[in-house]
Amino acid sequence: MTSILITGAGTGFGRMLAFSLARRGHTVHAGVELTSQVGTLRQEAEALGLTLEVSRLDITSARDRARILREDFDILVNNAGIGQGGSLADMPDDVLREQYEINFFATVALTREYLHARRNSGPTRIVFMSSIGGILTVPFAGAYCGSKHALETLAQSLHQEFAERDVTIATINPGPYQTNFNDLIMEGPRYWQSENDLFDYSALRFDMPQYKNDQDIETMADITLDPKSRFRNILPRELEQHIREQEQAVWNW
Repeated sequence: MTSILITGAGTGFGRMLAFSLARRGHTVHAGVELTSQVGTLRQEAEALGLTLEVSRLDITSARDRARILREDFDILVNNAGIGQGGSLADMPDDVLREQYEINFFATVALTREYLHARRNSGPTRIVFMSSIGGILTVPFAGAYCGSKHALETLAQSLHQEFAERDVTIATINPGPYQTNFNDLIMEGPRYWQSENDLFDYSALRFDMPQYKNDQDIETMADITLDPKSRFRNILPRELEQHIREQEQAVWNW
């Protein structure tokens, strides 16, 4: 039986992945950002007949990180993250900094502390819930994509540095799914926009087709558990060639 810590498990992929792994019989600790999410997730797990450990884990809190790592986990799934939409030409500094604080700096801190806690503890695995936005960049999502590009660099460096040790690293790079996350990114500017902005965000929407939110959860669970998985895992798989072509096209801009 494998012990797994999932951050940002109160909603979206984190929540569904926690349920999937618990359903398979693994020991899953679901970390949620808000105290109000703890009871809700416990009740949902109980209603499904699942055993799930749930506690508050604000990854930006050193105290929360230290508390959670008193337990030992074979696998860390870095899923917690936020998305801020709007042009970097208009976005206020505090909004941009929050984007990186959660998606990158706090994730780096938890990962570092986890690796130190797991020193000489046997096979260890870290899975980063990244995004196709960590490979490509789309208009009005530069802050989010930038934070995911940084996360990709973290994952790639660790993948190479720990290649000769019993530590495996992988990324999951979801495309657009119906988790409501993409839509909320594009709603971001309404909370900070001003009359001095260079762009009008009143009609900003996420207009790409989106896949069913749970269609690849079992594949995500398979990747999480498989120390021999590919390093980078774009989902749905059918998007991989398109992403490769888009990335290559940038060279000809």
